[in-house]
Amino acid sequence: MFVICMKRNLPRRLRHVGLMGRIALLIAAQLAVVATADSAFAHGELQLMSAPGSLISDDAGSKRIDFKIAPESVSDGDQVVATLYRYDDNAELSQPPLGKYRVLPATGNGGAPISVNVSLPGAGLYVLDTKFVSKDGVEKDALKVSLAALASGSGSFSEAGVQTHFAHRKGVPAVVLPLVKRAGFTWIRDEVYWSEIEKTPGQFQLPRNDNEYGGYVRPAARMNLKVLMELDFGNGRAYPTLFKGPQGFPQTQQERDLFVRYAEKVVGFYRDYVKTWEIWNEPEFASIGYDKYIALLKPVYSAIKKLSPDSSVVSCGGGGAGGGPGGDCIMQIVKADALAYQDGFSIHPYMSPYDPDLGYAVKNSPLSRVNVSTVWPHLQRMTQAHPRPGVGPLKLYVTEIGWPSNPANAGLSERKQAAAAARTFLISRRFNTMETVIWYDFVDDGVNPNDKEANFGLLRLDLSPKPAYVAAATLFRTVGARKWNRAFVDDETTKIYQYGGDDRVIAGWRNDADADPILTPAPIPPGRYTQIDWQGSTSTVEVGEGFKWKLGALPKYLVPARQ
Repeated sequence: MFVICMKRNLPRRLRHVGLMGRIALLIAAQLAVVATADSAFAHGELQLMSAPGSLISDDAGSKRIDFKIAPESVSDGDQVVATLYRYDDNAELSQPPLGKYRVLPATGNGGAPISVNVSLPGAGLYVLDTKFVSKDGVEKDALKVSLAALASGSGSFSEAGVQTHFAHRKGVPAVVLPLVKRAGFTWIRDEVYWSEIEKTPGQFQLPRNDNEYGGYVRPAARMNLKVLMELDFGNGRAYPTLFKGPQGFPQTQQERDLFVRYAEKVVGFYRDYVKTWEIWNEPEFASIGYDKYIALLKPVYSAIKKLSPDSSVVSCGGGGAGGGPGGDCIMQIVKADALAYQDGFSIHPYMSPYDPDLGYAVKNSPLSRVNVSTVWPHLQRMTQAHPRPGVGPLKLYVTEIGWPSNPANAGLSERKQAAAAARTFLISRRFNTMETVIWYDFVDDGVNPNDKEANFGLLRLDLSPKPAYVAAATLFRTVGARKWNRAFVDDETTKIYQYGGDDRVIAGWRNDADADPILTPAPIPPGRYTQIDWQGSTSTVEVGEGFKWKLGALPKYLVPARQ
């Protein structure tokens, strides 16, 4: 990530570690919790054995959650006690619990298998609080498992995407990609690192099947997921005497020629599946200089367009801000008279721990505050004022934005992450300026709650759902392709927006992530509505004169009830 907001209390990314170091850190984080390649994420004596991805379903009803206990840990009279809770409309666990289940473990050669059959009454996010206790009631181990039944509907957001880390060898595409698709995302952003496909000079190894490095692209395309691929980083592995600059960025003509050859190999191989190419990720412009970046951008753009004329080439790599709205890089390209060498440019407008509505204040910037509502139209005005000659305004891309969910840090929580995710996409749709908005990232990078960098995912490392995944899925399935229509309330405290016309969906929320939902004046058309909360739970609401809607940080939706 490139931080465009103020430096204090703001997250930094593993992405600034060297490539091999990043891969080593991610692998180490996963090995620390994975028991075997095929089964559980270990947690002491009690292990979750349900298949990865199986904790998220499209319907409620009966669900089986599988566990295992090490056989040497089981004594006569031991039992597993599992209590099922549901989240409420403020993303807190509701009381009383929905049910309690007791199971006696039976030892076997592979351990003591346990299956808990729970009943989910409807769409929503649930937690199964599972405890392994002795016959005298002493707790021997415990494990909390989150599971979700998603909201009804099949809508998706054509501009919404997620960052995957298949280039880091993180996650199995056959398991992860269906979860991306199920939520309603339509884009993924990832890489094929140069040093991984050209380990020996002149010898390129590209995937022959879906299971090899870089093989995630074809299955993504088969699912109609658009792939935005980054072309980035030097290759000191194959060329140990070269690429000594920041991030291994090509500094010389020899290095640029080698990078162009890498780009040609990748684009030529994937051109039937990938139509959007981002040139580098977060270039360190303060060290590299814009002139060096433009010197690389020009030949790479020409090479891509020769191989794949219908592709879009995205410049800036999300970098170039550091305290403003994110137009620094493209303005340097304008000054260099180099607009002809890209189809669009990207920003990484991280705002954590501030929310996407209000954002944060800045000085010496074209905008007094940086938030979705200011940055999106500002960049649109900028591209209109500086069109590409003979073509028109450049396309706009948000190729990273996200909030972590680690409760160990002040101002951050799973509820705030969920609210930020849904509201970012809702407000972005309101301005309709971005080709895509990519959430960073899809799956957590680790399990340490004290590490902000490990907690940006919509899913945990074991692929169980967080509130943010469910909130995004509910939004996409409910609003779908409907465009922003009008605002009933649009101030610093409250947003009530209508999406669609006769088939309208009304979304509403308040900005304060730490406050409980309160009754809020909502001047919307009278009638009977189906209310859908952030997790897909439904109820009936009658709207009349003076209607007040109980709103909190997490969006709710009103859909006219069918007569």
